[in-house]
Amino acid sequence: MKGVALPLALTFAVQALASMAMIAPSVMAPVAAAELGVSAQGIGWFVTLEYFFAMASGLICGALIGGFGAVRVCQMSVCLAAAGLAAGTAAVLALVFVAAGLIGCGYGLVNPVSSHILASAAPPRMMSLIFSIKQTGVPVGGALAGILVPPLVLALSWRWSAVTVALLCVCVALLIQPARSADAAAPRRTGAGSAADFLAPIAMVLASPPVLELALVSMIFGSAQLALIAYYVSYLNLELGYSLITAGLIYSCAHAAGIVGRIAWGAVADRWLTPRSMLGLLGAMMALSGAGVAGFSAHWPLWGIIVVSALFGASAVGWNGVYLAEVARLAPPGRVGAITGGTQFFTFIGALAAPPLFGFVVGLAGSYGKAYLAFCLLPALAATRLLISARRA
Repeated sequence: MKGVALPLALTFAVQALASMAMIAPSVMAPVAAAELGVSAQGIGWFVTLEYFFAMASGLICGALIGGFGAVRVCQMSVCLAAAGLAAGTAAVLALVFVAAGLIGCGYGLVNPVSSHILASAAPPRMMSLIFSIKQTGVPVGGALAGILVPPLVLALSWRWSAVTVALLCVCVALLIQPARSADAAAPRRTGAGSAADFLAPIAMVLASPPVLELALVSMIFGSAQLALIAYYVSYLNLELGYSLITAGLIYSCAHAAGIVGRIAWGAVADRWLTPRSMLGLLGAMMALSGAGVAGFSAHWPLWGIIVVSALFGASAVGWNGVYLAEVARLAPPGRVGAITGGTQFFTFIGALAAPPLFGFVVGLAGSYGKAYLAFCLLPALAATRLLISARRA
């Protein structure tokens, strides 16, 4: 574990701050949307743009690692996120689109570069656990956004909240600078950047049926995860009548459960179950807890809301570490970053489509709850497929 501690700490910090930057606009949405002259549901399009640019940056991450080094790419990711948050404070619609692009480009680099770093550092018998610990950076970032951003919005403004998160991202970039010495020792790849290089990660995924199956499942799970991330605060605040502070705390509980879940699921996948079986069980939990979320009403006790939210968070936010470790295991030697970027492309298709589709269903049905019910059906089908394939293997 000594050899993996520093790489794990570095990738965890980058993951947490990039995730916080990605999620913070959704937490600010109920306040910022009115100033921008759009509805709170409009945040779905912002999140869609974030994931559109994340898809593209993930595909070029392998080439960036070869050209600049893994630690430099980590610094790029959080600095791009910071620049996006700063651009969004102008409250000009055109710059809001630029903000989404910059934040998304930064976020898209994180998983491929982290997998590249950890695949060579993590002991094979502990890969699911190590990758899952790193992936707890996502719910940690979500929890930080839920705890810190609402009080900052109320005490200062949504603009200064965005600036604060941006400064935290820059601080992480500076803190990891000493680790650049590892980049100096790594071999450099030149001549990357052609269209073939850009599309190569997708071709690698399509050429491997086991990896392709995981990629398609991640697309479904990613849509459920984004339904939680993008709309949960608005659901609790606007439809169920909870204050922004209370809604933020419930949202943080869901992400906190994701933190515990990611570590627990990684340990279980390493010791007792195959990764595919673990992912199948998480899909079933996602579907059942999502149905519970759909049934929320003003008559539910607060503790009931928190428990179901925690179960939803533990599954919808908790699956990624097991999935990324399995992708890394199946990747050709030296191509972990590239093939992770390729599978992430499919994951982010789900994330890209989910926010506007969810917003459309909300508008059509007139209820966030009914939209959550619709979005828990596909994870149930994915879970069935995974459990059948795991039994046959």
